[in-house]
Amino acid sequence: MTVSFQDNEVLAGWEEILSKDSYRLMMAEIADNYPDRKSLVVPYDDIDSYNTDLAMFILDNPDKALSLGQKAVRNAMPPTWDPKDNVNLRIVRLPRDARVEIRHLRAKHLGKMVAVEGLVRKATSVKPRMTYALFRCARCGAEIWVPQSGMLLKEPVMCTNPEGSCNKTATRFILEDKSSLYIDTQKVEIQENPEGLRGGAQPERLTGYIEDDLAGNTTPGNRITINGIIRSVEKPERDKTTVFEVFMDVVSVEFEQHEYDELQITEEDEERIVAMSKDPQLFDNIVKSISPTIFGLDQVKRAIALQLFGGCHKEMDDKTSIRGDMHILLIGDPGVAKSQLLRYMSMLAPRGIYASGKSASAAGLTAAAVKDDFGDGRWTLEAGALVLADKGLACIDELDKMTTQDRSSLHEAMESQRISVAKAGITATLQCRCSMLAAANPKYGRFEETDTIANQIDLPPALMSRFDLIFVLTDKPEKERDRDITEHILKAHRRGQVKMMGEGEVIEGIDAEMIRAQTNDIKPIYDIDIMRKYVAFSKRITPVMTDDAVRIIQNSYLKTRATGEGDNKSVPITARQLEAFVRLSEASARMRLSHLVTDRDANYAVDLVEYYLEMIAGNGTGQFDIDRLATGIAKRDRDYIGTLRGILSTLGSDAGMSVEEILLHAVSEGLEEKDVRKSLENMKKAGDVYCPKHDLYRLA
Repeated sequence: MTVSFQDNEVLAGWEEILSKDSYRLMMAEIADNYPDRKSLVVPYDDIDSYNTDLAMFILDNPDKALSLGQKAVRNAMPPTWDPKDNVNLRIVRLPRDARVEIRHLRAKHLGKMVAVEGLVRKATSVKPRMTYALFRCARCGAEIWVPQSGMLLKEPVMCTNPEGSCNKTATRFILEDKSSLYIDTQKVEIQENPEGLRGGAQPERLTGYIEDDLAGNTTPGNRITINGIIRSVEKPERDKTTVFEVFMDVVSVEFEQHEYDELQITEEDEERIVAMSKDPQLFDNIVKSISPTIFGLDQVKRAIALQLFGGCHKEMDDKTSIRGDMHILLIGDPGVAKSQLLRYMSMLAPRGIYASGKSASAAGLTAAAVKDDFGDGRWTLEAGALVLADKGLACIDELDKMTTQDRSSLHEAMESQRISVAKAGITATLQCRCSMLAAANPKYGRFEETDTIANQIDLPPALMSRFDLIFVLTDKPEKERDRDITEHILKAHRRGQVKMMGEGEVIEGIDAEMIRAQTNDIKPIYDIDIMRKYVAFSKRITPVMTDDAVRIIQNSYLKTRATGEGDNKSVPITARQLEAFVRLSEASARMRLSHLVTDRDANYAVDLVEYYLEMIAGNGTGQFDIDRLATGIAKRDRDYIGTLRGILSTLGSDAGMSVEEILLHAVSEGLEEKDVRKSLENMKKAGDVYCPKHDLYRLA
């Protein structure tokens, strides 16, 4: 039941609330710093603790309540205050029942004050909006002030001068734009937070108009809560329509302070989370809760679990920052459930965005410049998938299907975690502090056993080297494994069929309870909600490495580097992998809610990195050659290229040298025929040699 208040009661209520010393101090500051400061911020709790009914009345009748509140503010200002100057009254921290998701806005919310959370998708430049227009009558010269609301200019209907010669008839009015009154305004478009979406739902959007001193503080990619009044406006169509669009007149804006504030963690949740962290089987249970319908892939799931918790972002003394987010790449044969894993993770992560490389453009991933329909049709920025995944997880499928230009936009996003935009006359930098989980197929569709894995990955080395971990998933027929996978998939389908049966439904010959019991291992140990809350809770912890952890990581890195010394001269591992060690060990500590990175965490990180290096950068001799990834050409291949250059320069003629001659000399120097042919191809691609005739090679 709504309680009605008289104007004088509302005014008296505001005066009582504003009589506190803290508000008196704020008003004195506004008086001293006007017009740089012109807003008085009142938390909703202060109104609620004074009178709950009045607080509810303000939410239901915000226009009347706020205008009376502004009157109370003007009355309470210091004596030196000019009453013509305007002070904005801004209410913040609205209660939970006043928070509405964009998709749940209805006709009942029109004219009410609500709070809407979301991501800023677009934000225009700040423009002046006319609030009071001064018109002059063209016939008698009388001045007429017309208050303006909305976007369309309202002209006077007739002249109001009683002594004028125009007899109040409709006449022409001249707008005195220089003498009219203006207010700064900015149009923003926010969309629902990705973590609130389920089942691939399209995020809804809402337009808001931010005015006066709040305008200009909002940029695309910000996570904000806008508190304001929902209004309706007629669609600008040629024919009159009864269907109206909604927008918000923004009263106040609250910027997100913490990454995962939108996940409400209750005291019971916190107790359960702390109890989970003490379980010795915690890591295994989390791994079993990641896409349990997918058989195996334990090492990959372990790495993805660590990626979910992530390392720690660090700000150094010289203002540089060190990335804490991990990037993981899955390269595998078709049908090994890469896409399924990515989709699951985008749903499990507290902030997850899924994009497919085949259909995503560079603008869709980073930021698009779009024509603005507000005012003069200028270009504005619209945040893309990586910006929307800020402080979350971006899952990008089919990375190999992206065009070279689109893929290049990922380089800066992965390393610097920023996106620099220079398009349509806009130069800006957007934040995209997200982890990336990407998937790609091998160059020839399926991995060939005859060639090294590094040669079959069709991704630029510069991009590959930015991934902390790269996993290769092959699909080779293996009797035991195939039987296990078959059983697992069929069990998943049977469990799904039984789950879809109606309650109490009985099918002859089917024991539903037995099937449920037999397929219990497909059920995740921790449900998605508690997992999301656990991850969000863990982000509050910044663990520090113990001396033991530092020693283990240092020894492992230096031992691997030492294998490249002497005659070998290959680069087995780079500083990028050293940072991967640190991030993985921090994530392992965070998973246990521990403030210390122990030797156990460091050993875990070392095992994972060495497992990935053996698979990707192993050269078959028990040593690593990271150049296979970092430059695309291994140390051995570079040696071959040097030998071939020597043969062509000393023995080659102007007409060129045939492949047979090159092979003859190269094999006599101990080179393998297969590798010679491959090196010649690499040299041809690099422009070191060219073919004047078929099968003849000459140095360029």
